[in-house]
Order: sequence, then C-alpha cells, then structure tokens
Amino acid sequence: MSLRSRLYLVLGALFLVPILVGGLVLVLVVPEVQSSQRTASVRGAAVAMRAEIAAECNELVLASQLVANASAASTPQHAVRTVVPSVADYAALLGPSGTPVAQAGRLPPGVPGPGSLPDCTAGAALGPVLASAVSTSGVSGGAVTARVLDRALLTRLAARTGVDNEVVLLRDGRLVATSAPAADTRAVVRIARGRVGVVSAGGWVAAVVAQGRGSPFTVVVASRDPGLSSALVAGFVLILAAGAAAAVLLVTSLARSLSQPFTDLTEVAERVAHGDLDARLDTVGEGEAGRLGEAFNHMTTELRRNMTALEQSREDLRDSLQRIGDTLMSTHDLEGLLQVVLETAVATLRAEAGVVLYGAPDQLRLVAQMGLHEAGIPAPTGVTVGAGVLGRVIATGESVRGELSSGPPELNPASDEPRRGQILATPLRSMGAVTGVLALYGRPFDATDDDALRTLSGQASTAIDNVQLHQEAQRLSTTDALTGLWNFRYLSMSLAREIERSTRFERPLAVLMLDLDHFKAVNDTYGHARGDTVLRELAQRVQDQIREVDTYARYGGEEFVVVLPETTIEGAAQLAERICLAVRRQPFQGDGEEPLTVTVSIGVAAFPQHGSSAATLMRSADRALYVAKHEGRDRWHVAGEEATAPVGH
Repeated sequence: MSLRSRLYLVLGALFLVPILVGGLVLVLVVPEVQSSQRTASVRGAAVAMRAEIAAECNELVLASQLVANASAASTPQHAVRTVVPSVADYAALLGPSGTPVAQAGRLPPGVPGPGSLPDCTAGAALGPVLASAVSTSGVSGGAVTARVLDRALLTRLAARTGVDNEVVLLRDGRLVATSAPAADTRAVVRIARGRVGVVSAGGWVAAVVAQGRGSPFTVVVASRDPGLSSALVAGFVLILAAGAAAAVLLVTSLARSLSQPFTDLTEVAERVAHGDLDARLDTVGEGEAGRLGEAFNHMTTELRRNMTALEQSREDLRDSLQRIGDTLMSTHDLEGLLQVVLETAVATLRAEAGVVLYGAPDQLRLVAQMGLHEAGIPAPTGVTVGAGVLGRVIATGESVRGELSSGPPELNPASDEPRRGQILATPLRSMGAVTGVLALYGRPFDATDDDALRTLSGQASTAIDNVQLHQEAQRLSTTDALTGLWNFRYLSMSLAREIERSTRFERPLAVLMLDLDHFKAVNDTYGHARGDTVLRELAQRVQDQIREVDTYARYGGEEFVVVLPETTIEGAAQLAERICLAVRRQPFQGDGEEPLTVTVSIGVAAFPQHGSSAATLMRSADRALYVAKHEGRDRWHVAGEEATAPVGH
C-alpha cells in the first residue's frame, strides 16, 4: 500500500470517525448539538490542517535529502526529477552562488529564485510556498524542494483530514492561500486577524492556530455558525475526548509506521556518509518508503562498485607513474624512453595497441609499438606531414579522437595507416616544436582519456628535452667547437680504448699526427678569421680521406690526430700520403678570398712497435712529425725510421 493510501486511511479514521459519531449523536439527541459539534470540528480541523502543513514540510525535508543523495549516484537532472511531481512541485540543485545547477517543476510568479527560499522547518516562508533546503557534499549550494500552497492543494489537504470547511492561511496577518470564495475569505480574514483559538463573529465560527516552528502559517478553518446550545456542550466535550483518545492512539501508530523507515534510512545514510559503503537497509517495506529504500541500496551498491573501480584505476595509475618516473630519471636512451611512454599510455588508458612515430617532419619513423600484431592492426610505415590522421596531428599540433573514417576529415587515415577502429592520437614536442605523435587504438576514448594522454605526452616531451639536452651536453664536452671534430678529451678516451682492444685481440693499430705548415704566417698575414676557415677546410679534406671507424680529433691549435684501428704501419703510411696530396692538390679559397696554398706534415706511429701506451705512442708520432717538418714539410715520416737530417724536438 502506498504512503498516500495509508495517509487517507489513518487520517480518515482519525478525524472522520469521531466527527461522524459526534454528529450522529447530536442529530439523534438535540439539533442544538450541531453548533457545538461545529466548533469542535473547526478546532480539530485547524489542528489537523496545521499538522498536515507540518507533515508536508517534513516530507519536503525528506524529499530534499533524497535529491541530495540521488545527486551523488546519478545526474543532477535525474536527481531533481525523482521527487517532481510525486512529492514536490519544484526541486533544484544549487551551485555555489545559489543559482540552479538542475531544476524541475515551477515556482509561482513573483516568488524569488530557489536560493532565496526560506526553510519551513524553521517556521519561515515566502509567499504561498513551502520549501526545504539541505546541504550536500556533492553539490556546493545544496538541494531545495518546494510545494505551492494553492487552492487545489488546500482542498486536497482538507479532504485528507476530513475537513469540509473553508481553510485560510495567513502569514503575519496577510492572506497567503484560501480554499474559500473571495467574499467568504475577506470575512474570515477580518475576524481571524490577530486572534488565536476559536472565534465566533459575523455568522462564522473560525478556529485559528498560530504559525510556529514546522508550520510557518497561521491556519484558519472557518464554518458558518448555525448557533450552539449551551446545554449540549458537555455531550460534545465527551465526544471530543473520545475522539482525542482515538486520535492519540492512531497518531502514535501512524508516527511509528511512517517515520521508522525514514529513521532507518537516515541512520544508514549517516554511516555511508562516514565511509561505511557496506551499510544497507535490511527491510525496505512497500510504497514510496520501500522504493526509496531500494533506490538507496542500489545507490550504495553502485558506490561500492565505482569505488572499487576507482581504487583499481588509482593502483594502475600509481604503478604507471612510478614506472615512467623511474624511466624519466634514469634513462638517456630516447627510443627506450618512448617505448616506456607508449607502454604506460596503453596500460593506463586500457588501449588495445599503440604506436610512437618520431623524428624530423620529413623523416618521421616508427620508433615504438605495442599490441599491433595481437589486435590485427597494421603498423604505419611512415607519415607524411598533413596527410592522414597521424600526419594531421603532426601538422596541426592538436589531438584527434574518434572512430576512423567516420566522417570528419581529421579521422580519414592515409593509405599506410589503420583504416578502421577507434583512435586517440596526440603530438609529442621537443623544445616547443612538434617532433612526433603518440597514437592509441582500441576501445572508444572519451574526453577524460584525451586529457590523460595529453598530460602524459607533456611529461614525455619534457623527458625528451632532457635526453636531447644530455646528448648535446655530451657532444659539446667531447667535440671541438671550431671544426666539429672530437676534442683532446675524447681522443684520450678513444685511444686508450683502442689500445686495450688491440692488445686483447692482437690486432694492428696506427696513429697519424698532422700539423699545418707555416700556419702562424697565415694568421699573421690574413688574420685569425681566415686561419679558422683554413682549419675547418683542412678538417673536412682529411675527413673525406678516412673511414667511419677512424677517430679524427683536433689535438690543439693547428695539430690533428687520426687513430686508425685495424691498420698496419704500411696502411697508415699510404693514408698519410693521400692526406698530403688532398691538402696540397687545390688551394684553400672561400667566397671573395685570396687562394692559399696550404700543406701539411704528418707523423706516423704504430702500436706496439712505436709505443706500448697511449702516451708513448703519441710521443713517437710527435717525434715523427717533427722529423717530417725538419726534412722540409709537406710530407710524412714513420716513427723509428732514420731521418735525412738530425732529429730533435
């Protein structure tokens, strides 16, 4: 049985039975009893109407709590519709400024917005409206419900209480609502204003119950006075006492049956609010209270499920962030870093597969992939900037999300990209420029996934910058700024490493030491800028004569060293001859510069016959260089061979 049906039954028994019995007695005994019965009727009706208004107010409190609780488990609009129009005429969820976030139903014209409605449980009201507001952690402004006190509502309340008299509501002596015609209303207001209790005047009998906490209106129930006989007062009092006794029993039973489900619901809701998501209503009953209990149990079940999923998601995210954090702190391998970023993105966003393409705009290449084969997705072989989904991400620097080939141009893939399925792609940047793209494939992705992937790509971009800065710092620490060759520091490390390797595997190793002839004269005559140009040109000419495996470094000033792994003394001498020829063959000349004839002298030494360590081997090559210069320059000399002129250094 519904809550409304039980109210009809209990309140009908509470008020109609005593009135009918009293009326029957009065009709059978003396007609004058009608007047006395009328007085008791309006008094009881006024009390009942006040109780009804208070009950309406309490029901609004429960409705506001229901809206607040429902907003945590569903959308705001669905939450406000749970009580309109079954329990309230209007419901709203308010934002921080008091404006509605969601609302249902309407307020009467002239009534301020829901943020200004006073709470009826505190004995306050504004216009012909009962309202209740509760705060909630989910909605910063709280929840508000209201019921309009119009003629129709007063008629229904009067019918529920068995009142067949005119009902008038006043607030501070002013008319708020009435169920009576205009002329009768004016008469009732005139005799009731400023009075409390039963008032008889002008042919009317009116019972006036003052406004107070829980009922913000002065309730007036009026009936035309047929006149009472004082002889029947005693009989009427007895009948009223019997009715009052029955009312006490019925009201007690009604209060217990109606309030207990909501008391249980409040206790369980408080446990849930303190974090006990396993709390449930064991018995939910029938009717509106039963439906409310079932909805509450369903809400807590969904909350538990969502919290479990959230905890799992947090664990996954924590693991992923820990993994990528360790990688970002420890790795200087760019491709290894991008592989970890891709694996983190796939795991965190639960994608089926993913790829990372990276490089210069015209040299993008696939550097990392995951899950493509298992998902049956072909790997993109390359990307053309501006073409296809991935190419447009590179060109625009904007993320793309949706179903491939679903209509918009940005979702039409190129011929070498996957042709169908869901994609989420975001650019990777280095030093502010787009240098790659991170793409995930699989399930439909939402805006939250897009935000998460962009956050991850931002972290990855920072890590990429760090790797490149580290690589550049390493390069600068081991290269010569003028010529771009390796510097003395790198030469020392490389020569020591090659000597160790040659010793271990018993392989040949040779060293050439080169020096520009008369380079001081070039600087003195043409200036140091021209000298720098000559040094750079010499570095390039020698570079063209050696192998990739050879180490070519600037030793200092105009001296250079070439370390030749797997090279005998004969092979080193042949290379020295080619270098001398390449330097002297063509004058050194830049744009608008006077041509210069430049030559080079070279000392040749081999390991281990000319030195068993890096230092002794370099000294041997240096002595051989001195011999070549002493013999006339523009030539090479092998360490240990006799010179045609005295050797000195």
